[in-house]
Amino acid sequence: MDTAAVAAAAGQWPRLLIELAGLKTEQLQNRHQPCPACGGSDRYRWDNDSGAGGWFCNQCGGKERRGGGGNGMDLLLRLTGWDYATAVRRIEAHLALPLAASQPAARRTAGRPLRTPDQPPVAAPPPPLGRATAQWCYRNAKGEQLFWLQRFDLPQGGKARKAYVQRTWLDGGWHHPSRRDPFRSDWPAPRPLYRLPQLEQRVWSEVLITEGEKAADAAALLFPDLVVLSCCGGSSALQTVDWQPLAQRAVTLWPDADASGREAMASLCAVLLELECAVAVVIPPGCSESDWDLADAPGAAGWDLADANWTPEQAAAYFQRHRRSVKRAEPPLVPPAGDPASAPRAPKQASAQIQLANQASVSSSNQAPASEPFICLGYDSDGYHYQPSSTGQVMRLASSAHGGVNLCRLAPLAYWETLYPSKRGVNWTAAASDLFCRQAEVGMFDPDQLRGRGAWWDQGRCVLHLGDRLLVDDQQQPINAAFASKFHYQRATALEGPRGLPPRSNEEALAVLTIADRFRWDVPASAFLLAGWVTLAPICGALRWRPHVWLTAAAGSGKSAILDRYVNVLLGDMRLVVVGNSTEAGIRQFLRCDALPVVFDEAESNERSDQQRIQSILSLARVASSESQATTVKGTPAGEVSRFQVRSMFLLSSISTGLKQGADRRRFAQLTLRNPAEIPLADRQDHWQSLDHDLDQLITPEFGSRLLARTISLLPVILRSVQVSTRVVAKYFDSQALGDQYGTLLAGAWALQSSEIPTDAEIQSLIEGTDWSSYRQSNGLPDEQRCLNRILQHQLRVETSERGTVTRTVLELVELVTAAAPSPMEPVRPGEAADLLGRHGLRVREGELLISNSAEAIGRILADTAWATNWSTILGRLPGVNRSVSMHFRGLGTSRSVALPLAALAAADP
Repeated sequence: MDTAAVAAAAGQWPRLLIELAGLKTEQLQNRHQPCPACGGSDRYRWDNDSGAGGWFCNQCGGKERRGGGGNGMDLLLRLTGWDYATAVRRIEAHLALPLAASQPAARRTAGRPLRTPDQPPVAAPPPPLGRATAQWCYRNAKGEQLFWLQRFDLPQGGKARKAYVQRTWLDGGWHHPSRRDPFRSDWPAPRPLYRLPQLEQRVWSEVLITEGEKAADAAALLFPDLVVLSCCGGSSALQTVDWQPLAQRAVTLWPDADASGREAMASLCAVLLELECAVAVVIPPGCSESDWDLADAPGAAGWDLADANWTPEQAAAYFQRHRRSVKRAEPPLVPPAGDPASAPRAPKQASAQIQLANQASVSSSNQAPASEPFICLGYDSDGYHYQPSSTGQVMRLASSAHGGVNLCRLAPLAYWETLYPSKRGVNWTAAASDLFCRQAEVGMFDPDQLRGRGAWWDQGRCVLHLGDRLLVDDQQQPINAAFASKFHYQRATALEGPRGLPPRSNEEALAVLTIADRFRWDVPASAFLLAGWVTLAPICGALRWRPHVWLTAAAGSGKSAILDRYVNVLLGDMRLVVVGNSTEAGIRQFLRCDALPVVFDEAESNERSDQQRIQSILSLARVASSESQATTVKGTPAGEVSRFQVRSMFLLSSISTGLKQGADRRRFAQLTLRNPAEIPLADRQDHWQSLDHDLDQLITPEFGSRLLARTISLLPVILRSVQVSTRVVAKYFDSQALGDQYGTLLAGAWALQSSEIPTDAEIQSLIEGTDWSSYRQSNGLPDEQRCLNRILQHQLRVETSERGTVTRTVLELVELVTAAAPSPMEPVRPGEAADLLGRHGLRVREGELLISNSAEAIGRILADTAWATNWSTILGRLPGVNRSVSMHFRGLGTSRSVALPLAALAAADP
């Protein structure tokens, strides 16, 4: 344990002393200064960053504390008051060392040698159960089986004693370990988590960790929206498990109700916090929060989730009521100068290092310490990034720009005069050198950690950034106040937001859906989608999937009234409204780090230049749909790289849509109003008079602020509702893409009528209450089928010998070529049709239609589409297609082609 931890700490002592003992950077420099342990004025210096570290104090240094030097561990012990074993444990946890490193070398190598097992074949059946009562398979992230764990209930003194055996693959079969084996055959550590593939597949789901595989299987049935995991060996083998896949995930621990379970989960908390997880603990039945103060606290004897007889609804209710967030214990106090004996002793139990809290807390802070007027955010190429407390905005300084004027933008002149005095005022070179060192310790600047205005989900907390202030779980604080987070919220123009008004009730919020239903929609389901979009748009930064909508209508149908008197009023100033000739670059540069919805009126694409501009905006909306680590990068004239990640929901409005690509159709829900010419004038006037009155009375700025307050207060519920709704809608449409799109919008509509998480049956009832057939059809055709349709529907002019020039579609010409007996009334002969098809890169042969990969005529047919240069790849996705066929085409020569079965043409719908 000691050797591994000390070896890992070599060269990292400055960091460890800053983060564990609370030292400042200037206290770890090779210059005479006050001793952090005993005070004085210039008796101390730090003189060695490498290896074991080195410091010297002529008052308290040395083994006898009468003057001399020491290493980093010695200084850590003196400043914290820890004993050596405690210090090693803290270093191991802080450096995220595998817990197996804490075992003595003698213990690891003692006993029988380890024989490394093989990975089982893919088709290997499970091992025979035999006398075992249960068994569980451990798999890697790809889902491939690695080993099985079997449980045996052995009689002992009239009771059953549990024993576990690993069945690994040796010598072409499942090995059953025995005491007579001259070797050990366990799967080598670190071992994977139980149900690991679920964790890799559901990257946005919260994680629940239980004790034991049986409890994990039971919990998976009770909590279908969570990823439920466990580990091999239970609470006594945490050090043999690979916990790295849980890094930066939201993790809840559900211990068994016994002392060993609580102690093990407390130890696991420390590991997860070092992995930057948002950690919470469920207080099991029979226990209380006070049970977490001591490892030997009482509680219900051994109760676990496998014993529960709850319904999923009852389990979810208990989970919400008894879950407590976990925060790291406060850092150790530095003893007063000259009194090292007064330092507080570190508790011996690992569980005492974990504290339960009503709010989650993390170790890093996005604000400068009280003594620092700015924070260093890191560097990139020749630039260094800072966030001054005075402005709250992130600024970048080049290396050569670290002069007096720019540094005074970070802190007042008095700050620099105090720290870096010189005969002429300030030693700016020394100040810049110190800043470069501090930035090097921070590391590379990550622009993804910058967050602008909008709603965000920050490790279990709802954060509403209103420009000059934050609302953190409904508690307001200034933008420059201390706030524990790994993200940086920078100051911007202030937004009104909810204005401190109370949230709307279920009955009041339902008016938003009721008003939306009164607009004259071509498809009634559009009311749910618009109301859901308006509800979710202000919190788009917190969503995993961001659906967009496109409002289309003929002139005089009320499209402008929907935008001006419904959408924009409800959103208030939590949106960006653009019109006309707005460009993708303008929208992107205005948003920067903001997560605000975009309302785009008059998004017409009549001219070619307008079409290109709208397609660029659609490309921006396309990348904004999903939350991922992918970042869009663009170059600047200065040779710099501009990175951005848009997190907005878009609403476009026009007479007709510009959706051409299948990817855009899957991300935009098209909302169409009925043509007013189809409705009698008197009926239109009566309907508008009633609707106009209700819009004035109900849809007001105050109503919008209170609706926003409701949405923000329900954010945790909405996020869980989205998971439920997405799952149900995906099953209904048999499409995960449609589930993401319409399921998210339906969850927003559900939040207008209930403050509870819906059940599957409630979402199913919501779906079945209206007609969704048009939305299923509008998104049903994949790109490959639409590409084929475009080719088959293209019209060609045919020169005939009897009637001159006639027009036929490609599909009609193909049917003429393949017809057994052409109609005598048809002026186009099969030979003429075949010649014309050949000149356009098309040929019919033995039940197949061959389409040339390089014919310019095909490119002209597909001009202005996404398939104009890669139709062979797109068409190759159709079922039964032969992708690479060399064929001679009349008038074109020999070319590679794709061969489509003529039966596939039946799916086309010209």
